[in-house]
Amino acid sequence: MITPHTPDKEDRRTKFIELFRIYENTLNGQKDYVGHAIQKSAIQRLSNDVDFPTRKNEDWKYTSVAEVLEQQYRQPKLVDMTMEDIRPFLFKGLDVFLLVFVNGKYNKTLSAKDELPKSIIVQDISSGLKEDGLTKAISFEYLSKWAKKEKNPFIVLNTAFAQNGTFIYVPDGLVLDRPIHILNINFTKDEPIIISPQKIIAVGENSKLTVIETYHHLNNPQQTYFTNTVSQMVLKRNAVVDHYRIQDEGEHAFFINNTEVEQMRESIYSSYVVDLGGQLVRNNLSSILMGSGTTTNFYGIYVGRDKQHIDNQTFIDHAYPNCNSNELYKGILTDSAKGVFNGKIMVRPDAQKTNAFQKNHTLVLSKAASMNSKPQLEIFADDVKCSHGATIGQLNEEALYYMRSRGLSKKEAISVLKQAFLTELTELIQIEPVREKIEQMLLNKFKLLADTINKPLN
Repeated sequence: MITPHTPDKEDRRTKFIELFRIYENTLNGQKDYVGHAIQKSAIQRLSNDVDFPTRKNEDWKYTSVAEVLEQQYRQPKLVDMTMEDIRPFLFKGLDVFLLVFVNGKYNKTLSAKDELPKSIIVQDISSGLKEDGLTKAISFEYLSKWAKKEKNPFIVLNTAFAQNGTFIYVPDGLVLDRPIHILNINFTKDEPIIISPQKIIAVGENSKLTVIETYHHLNNPQQTYFTNTVSQMVLKRNAVVDHYRIQDEGEHAFFINNTEVEQMRESIYSSYVVDLGGQLVRNNLSSILMGSGTTTNFYGIYVGRDKQHIDNQTFIDHAYPNCNSNELYKGILTDSAKGVFNGKIMVRPDAQKTNAFQKNHTLVLSKAASMNSKPQLEIFADDVKCSHGATIGQLNEEALYYMRSRGLSKKEAISVLKQAFLTELTELIQIEPVREKIEQMLLNKFKLLADTINKPLN
């Protein structure tokens, strides 16, 4: 039996340092601009100050990234696509402002950025850093922090390799009448690639924005690639942001997402996450409530089959009084799939009158599938209402028997119960075409799930 190679610290770093050197050689006369200086700071930190996690790290106890790091990645190539190629990934009947990225690079031909109101800034970060203005000021703040102070190695890695990040600024008092759909499509034929999507989104006072972020692939299902994405969301006072992220990557894809949210007074941020694809998926989602009267909603759906591994890590930081947070994640696992949920809510001493609720429920439909759930509350204030809970169970045998007695086959009954289990979350999706698309994607996923439960009917 051959023992898989586990890369040591030097191996894990050297591969990316060498890849960065190859990338630098393609820049020619662009090495002097400020964005490249930030990238160099990031790769130097990756070389000297930060390292990738192992299972000895508490936050990565149930998720190994050894297989992610042992690949010999290349930078993605330019790929031509047509509207027919991307049409299956659009939302039927939904009018959106469309931004298309292929292998992490902006595709102007397929996008509809010019339809956005003139007062909204939508600019690639690299161009914005070359000229004075709001894009440069805000982007430089966060990019510098990620490059020089960030301890998360995947954020540092993204900062080093992101070439075409997106900056979106919504000015004060603007309610956008259509969602912005950021469509990410990945494609590679014959070699593992690393794709580094990067977004900085700032929403002004009394403004409202809906962002739909989707990830898809047009690869051979057996092709390996790595999507390493970072997003920064900033909500000013009384801003409202609905953020949908739908991930349906390839069967052998690695997907690591880091989303950080800063919420000012009386703002409302709602996250809707759906994870269906990917061989290994890791989501780090955090929100810091930086003023009173703030509301945070984290909602998540995950469905895993075969050997998929889906890990959700969330953190909500209540630092001010009179704030609310609601968190609900539900998932279904079968075959040899594995799930992880670690949700942490912190209520700081001054955060009186906090209302914070968290739940994680998972259906495990086979003996080989497993779920590790750890909801956490750290409360340092006394006048609060907080609760958390987790359940890991099987399909309701009585309900299954009842449905079969009404003429449904076992396969049909299981499919209906799976869908019903997730209805509590799909009903929260307010945009009908998005909800319908997600429901159809779930049905397609259910067709692939093995019809295995721990206690099958006789």
